[in-house]
Amino acid sequence: MKNLVWLTSYPRSGNTWFRVFLSGLLADNHHKTDINHLATGLIANSRIMFDEFAGINSSDLTSAEIDNLKPAVYQLLSGETHEYIYLKTHDKYLINNSGNPVFPASNTYGCVYIIRNPLDVAVSNAFYFKKSFDEVIEFMNKGNLILNFRPGVFYPLLDEKPGNWSQHVTSWMNSGFKIHVIRYEDMLNHSFDTFRKAVEFLGLEASDQKVLDSISDSSIQKLKKLEETGGFREKLQGGGIFFRNGKSGSWKTNLTENQITKIISEHGEVMKRFDYMTNDGKIIEQTK
Repeated sequence: MKNLVWLTSYPRSGNTWFRVFLSGLLADNHHKTDINHLATGLIANSRIMFDEFAGINSSDLTSAEIDNLKPAVYQLLSGETHEYIYLKTHDKYLINNSGNPVFPASNTYGCVYIIRNPLDVAVSNAFYFKKSFDEVIEFMNKGNLILNFRPGVFYPLLDEKPGNWSQHVTSWMNSGFKIHVIRYEDMLNHSFDTFRKAVEFLGLEASDQKVLDSISDSSIQKLKKLEETGGFREKLQGGGIFFRNGKSGSWKTNLTENQITKIISEHGEVMKRFDYMTNDGKIIEQTK
């Protein structure tokens, strides 16, 4: 059954925003958005889900052993229903130690890949993880970031391995899956057309008005208020505000020329591919 839909992005690129939109679209009453009970609430690296389907405690396994079992876990999950199963992940497309893709093609419908200008990704990650811009740029360039990992501490989520920004993007583009790419900036600047095309990719039936309503219900302003009043359980403990400002172009006032150069030197080719930079090296300004 090809019913797994991977909702994929590098951290802080708009994945959760899209999930809230999609949840509103799928929910019976999409005007009552509950960010802590999303209809698209499954996390691919959920420890509870893994333990249930693997039949073994993940705390007894190494990270490599977990990756070796994940394809079977996802296949069992797929067999639970004929409906689409939406799974959020920040992992790059991985091949495990057994030589198998972690994300099984036999059960995959496709992937919605949300991409964001890496210059803004650096700023957003710095504020959220409470790291310096230089620290964030280092892990975005070197790919040494492992999410949900601290020796001796078992988070509700298993380790995630995003790799560096370009590796993450290209790994999923080369996965062989049916891919629908959404630019974060287009979610901001061309909201209806961008979300409408995603709905069509997923083969979902929704009126234009329902799409518009779900866009409105998932606006950054509303999400900020919901986080302020009721919290957001997916937020990293001790992390910064999850729904901070949702803007593009923050890099212009936060990053130095040297920091911008470091990001471009590592990721310029992929930035050009997705219209964040011209072929002659000029950064393409977004309108919002």
